[in-house]
Amino acid sequence: MRDIVLLTAVLAAAGVAFRRPWVGLMTFVFLGLFSPQSYTWSFAREFPLSQVVAVTTIAGMVLSSERKSLSLQTEMVLLILLWVFFGISTLAALYPDDAMRRYVYVSKIFLMIIVATVVISSEERLYGLVRIVGYSLGFYGLKGGLFGIATGGGLMVYGPDISFLSANNSIGLALAMNIPILLYLWKTERKGWVRCTALSMLLFSYPAIICTYSRGAWLGMLAATILSVVKSQRKFLAVGLGGILLVFLQVVAPQIAPDRLVQRYDSLEHYEEDASAQSRFWNWEFCKRVGLARPLTGGGFDFYHFDTYRSYYPEFLQRWPGKVWTCHSTWLTIFGEHGFAGAIIWLSLLGTSLMSLRRIRLYARMHSEKAHLKVFVETLQASLVTYLVVGTFLDAAYFDLFYYLIAFVVIQKSLLVRAVSGEEEWRMGPDVAAVLNAPKANRVSALTIWRKLPV
Repeated sequence: MRDIVLLTAVLAAAGVAFRRPWVGLMTFVFLGLFSPQSYTWSFAREFPLSQVVAVTTIAGMVLSSERKSLSLQTEMVLLILLWVFFGISTLAALYPDDAMRRYVYVSKIFLMIIVATVVISSEERLYGLVRIVGYSLGFYGLKGGLFGIATGGGLMVYGPDISFLSANNSIGLALAMNIPILLYLWKTERKGWVRCTALSMLLFSYPAIICTYSRGAWLGMLAATILSVVKSQRKFLAVGLGGILLVFLQVVAPQIAPDRLVQRYDSLEHYEEDASAQSRFWNWEFCKRVGLARPLTGGGFDFYHFDTYRSYYPEFLQRWPGKVWTCHSTWLTIFGEHGFAGAIIWLSLLGTSLMSLRRIRLYARMHSEKAHLKVFVETLQASLVTYLVVGTFLDAAYFDLFYYLIAFVVIQKSLLVRAVSGEEEWRMGPDVAAVLNAPKANRVSALTIWRKLPV
């Protein structure tokens, strides 16, 4: 019965996507993050639901009569450039067949990110997409938190079983990145029951992350919380609650927490004695050597084979016989797989996104009409920083949620530029209005106005 209901709903959404491709895009994101097929037991479990929705969404985007254009913001240009360079590094990969399979996977992500920037053409749609992300992951925060409390932390929290979030590290990363988003939804939702739902998901995400036993996710949770406290309007209250929580974790929690949790925390505190942490350092060295030996294109996707270890880091096989691991670091994954050129493009994409968020925030402070953007921008900043913290200890270079955050930046930036250029009606500040009301020959373009914003 579940299979029939799910398949019917998805096919209906796919049909709507022909006329309203933004509905298809939101359905695609929901299927990827919530993974409802994980709760079925028959044909829907293996049916390519996401592919069907993706195809109809792209077709609807092409056929739709809505005005559409590819926003060539700096971030979008860099994303396309990164996609092209991934193709080049795949052609020069150490293991072309393995690299091509991964390149196809990454290409699907990038394609839908580009589609998102085209079909999400209003603030209402953008915030609707943010809600899809927040509540889809928030469900697993609520579910995982209840499970962790009910089992006393004795069992590990995992994500949906046929999803890229299935592993404990992956769901831990997603839930940590989602903390600022849930906090944003709690602040901005108008209906009381929706705000209560967002708050419940936010609070239970903490025990859920703890019970993933992912030390990287723990650090990400801490980073997300600190950033939220720093940006809070009630800093003293937040700091006070944080101090109480810290005392509880240091004094009370070790007395009541399960031994497994205490041991995991000790391994984080005394990482130099932990074999798992030491293996990560060795893997970092391995990926660094591959990147330095092939500085132009790196080793290509998925170069992790015994032969690669023998060629670039034979000491690894002596220290860890029979083991083949990945880089366990987003930074070194990009460098090892794509060399200096790929790393520079990826870092530029990240840096320009953070810089654009800063500029949007400054613009919102200068113009009261867009004051609501300040909280939204701070949310994206916190999620991106959380991703970087967790990604330092986890392979998350091609994590969908990171690229959706980049899409949010591109979309919001495009909406703001369009508003400044007069294509949307909203009450502008006198400085912008003076420019737009000037004679056409003297008019400064929206892009020029954007560049004049303080950096």
